[in-house]
Parts: sequence; structure tokens; C-alpha cells
Amino acid sequence: MKITAVHVETLELQMEEPFVIASSALAVSPCDLVRVETDEGLVGFGEACPAYEFTGDTLWTVQDVIGEYLGPAVIGKDPFQLEAIVHCWERKLWTVGNQAACAALEMALWDLQGKALGRPLCDLVGGRTRDGLVEVIAWGWDEPEALAGKTRRMRAEGITVFKIKVGDRPERDEQRVAAVREAAGPDAHLTVDANQGWLDARTAVRAIKLLEPYRIELAEQPVRMDDLEAARFVRSHVDVPIALDETVRGPREALAAAKAGACDIFVVKLMKTGGILGALKVNAIAEAAGISVMMGNMGESSLGLAAHFQLGVALANATHCDADLPSRPGGYARDIGSGLCTELRDGVSTVIVPRAPGLGIALDEDAIAAQRVTRRW
Repeated sequence: MKITAVHVETLELQMEEPFVIASSALAVSPCDLVRVETDEGLVGFGEACPAYEFTGDTLWTVQDVIGEYLGPAVIGKDPFQLEAIVHCWERKLWTVGNQAACAALEMALWDLQGKALGRPLCDLVGGRTRDGLVEVIAWGWDEPEALAGKTRRMRAEGITVFKIKVGDRPERDEQRVAAVREAAGPDAHLTVDANQGWLDARTAVRAIKLLEPYRIELAEQPVRMDDLEAARFVRSHVDVPIALDETVRGPREALAAAKAGACDIFVVKLMKTGGILGALKVNAIAEAAGISVMMGNMGESSLGLAAHFQLGVALANATHCDADLPSRPGGYARDIGSGLCTELRDGVSTVIVPRAPGLGIALDEDAIAAQRVTRRW
């Protein structure tokens, strides 16, 4: 099987309501949809969800990098020669970023492999270690009363895990977390994510200590992404496990964080690691250092989420997974794919990871056409 063509479409996925965190506010989400065609008629799909403030990628840089560099480099190649292909990309582009572009095209190659073999992606990276993922709801910055109302509605639908975006004034963060805990009940699982918003270590320690009485299970990215000493200080002064997201972009950063003793958990996202091969390397470093991983995401559509979830069910070391679906209130007004679903298991909403070949996602061409955009400058 040989690759014959690579296509990139630029989309802006409309959100039902803005999602506000410490570092940004999104009303639309950028999406680069990649299609890879082969001489055997198979087509593989991948998605980039670039986030400039975290990785330096944009909707248009992804299109340019794939169109001018990565795409031409894979024409005529066998999609199963993935290690050689990615090594070639790294030599050309890794030092200047473009991880989202690499991740999207690599994702399409994994999708092709699964379709060619008739196996879901998780089977290609070790097979399932778990059958499903507990659904998670992430709440952005909002008024405590509004968060409480939303939480009660989701709790009634079987949601038991809530991630609360913090990184505001510590006292304001406490009000939000307190409201969610009261509405969710004593048996719910709460985590918080500051997205670097507390900035300095002493503020982060004060904030986390304010939140500890509400039994938060981890605090994510409490300080600046480039300050390992601050992260180490926070970890040594609080009882809550510390997870690093923006800090751990790839294997090199993961190794540095492990050596510094800066965290208990690595947050793995394909848009940061440049794809699944990079994510597997980060996980290997984590396991060797006695650190667990949490599969996160950048808010992709069902297509990109499926790749994260397929990896999430395969990694035994993935103790957490941000399994939040775009179909939930506040998510995408119109998803571009289908194949992700949930079911209640003992009253808990559980994401069922597709068993169809590859990513297991069917695209909605009408939704894609309706949200396609071109450059405005």
C-alpha cells in the first residue's frame, strides 16, 4: 500500500458557549482535517486542534506545514513505515515546533493502518487494558451559582468526575470549587486545572491549600510551564498530587520534569507530543520514573478525541483520562464525526471507545462543509 495524496481542510468549529480558562477564551475552535489517500482506495483521517498559546501552532501554520513539507514527504511511502516517516519529520521540523501538524498527519497514518488490518487503533499500540473510560465534564470559569446548576444536571445523567478550571484569584477559585463540590455530592471526583494562572509558586500553594478541604484529587499546571523549580516547590508543600500539562510537551520535557521531581502525573496530549509515537515515548519515561499519565485533549472533535481515547484504553499507566465529549452542553454546536457514545455502568457515565477499524469515526461531510473557512488576511 502506497500513499498517493494528502489533503488538508481548515475548519472553525462553533461552540455552544465560550469556554473560558486562565490563558484564553474560545468561542470557536480551530480544526485542520487531514485526509490521506492510498493506491488501494483506503483513506485515513487525522485532526489538528492547534493552540498557539501552548504549542505555537495555528490553523494556518498546520495547513502550510503539511501542504509544503510533511505531505509531500509521505507521497509514495507505505503508511506502516511510521517510525522512519516521523524520524524524517523530526529532523526537519521538531526544533521549531509544528507538533499539531505532525500529530494530525501521523493520526491519519495510524487510521490507515487500522483500516488496512481491520483492527481498532488501540490494538496497534498494545491492546485494551480497560473496556471504557469514565466520562469527565470540564467546567470553565463561570459564576459559582451557574457552575452548581450545571453540575447538578450532569450529576443526574451519571457524571461522577468534574474538572474545574481555576487559576483566578485563589478566593474566587475556592468559591467555584466549593459550589461544584456541594452540587456534585461527597462521592464525586473533583480535579482542578490552573492552566499556569497562579504564576508563582507561593500563590499556587496558598490556592491549593484553600481547595484541599473540598477533596480535590489533583491540581494541574499550577505555575508557569517553563518553571520546573516552582512546580517542584508546589509539589513539596501540598498534599494534593501535581499534574503537569503545558510543561510536558514531549519526551525531552518529560525527562527534565522527572529528573526535577516536579510532578506526580504527566498530562499527555497528541497536539503537544507530535502524535502517538511521541506520546508512547512520554509514557515510557513516566513509567520508568514512577509517574502516572493522564490522557488529555485540546478540545478536538470526535475524530481527534477518538485517537486520545484509543490510546487511553491501551496504556496501563494512564490512571486518568479527560474523556469529555463534544456532544455535552457547551460543547460543539455541530460535531464533524460520529462514533463516540456513552452508557451507564452502575450509574456512572462511561465512554465506549470504538471497536471499528482505525479511529472508528465516521465523518459528517455536511458539518465539515458548513464550518470550512479560508484565510481572511
